[in-house]
Amino acid sequence: MLPDPLLWLLPAVFVLHEVEETVFLPAWLRRHRSELMSRFPRLSGRLLPRLDGISRKEFAIMAVEESLLLVGATACASFVSWPYPWLALFLAFGLHLVVHLFQCLLLWRCVPVVVTSLAGLIYCGWGLGQMVGGRMFDFREYLLCGVAGVVVAVVNLMLMHSLASAFRRHSMP
Repeated sequence: MLPDPLLWLLPAVFVLHEVEETVFLPAWLRRHRSELMSRFPRLSGRLLPRLDGISRKEFAIMAVEESLLLVGATACASFVSWPYPWLALFLAFGLHLVVHLFQCLLLWRCVPVVVTSLAGLIYCGWGLGQMVGGRMFDFREYLLCGVAGVVVAVVNLMLMHSLASAFRRHSMP
């Protein structure tokens, strides 16, 4: 069984990270759009136009939805002793934070999400150390949950972006 502090810190760390993303990332992307387009034309050709139209409010709504998923998975792990959804999201979140650090290195500048990414990685490293040291899961469980977590995160993010885009189209005069 996973200790409650390890479990319940995940939604807390996630929310802090999402607040930083919501407050700072949309404006930062708009300010650095041309640089990103010129340095990464293949990636930014599809990705940046999707992110351009997302308002802070839409970012926040997506963050709330993702937070609710995390709280649900955490509750399942804590109250019903079903840890696999939590582990899947924990591993996906850790990978998400690593991606932010690579973005920072790739751009060779500080991106708005780097502060909470570093703090979140400290938590993820500690948590992974607790789980591996306590032999809470075997390699197969880590692998399957990691893959499942990434798939769920990607599908959920695509769905949220599609809904935000549809909402934007319907709310336009």
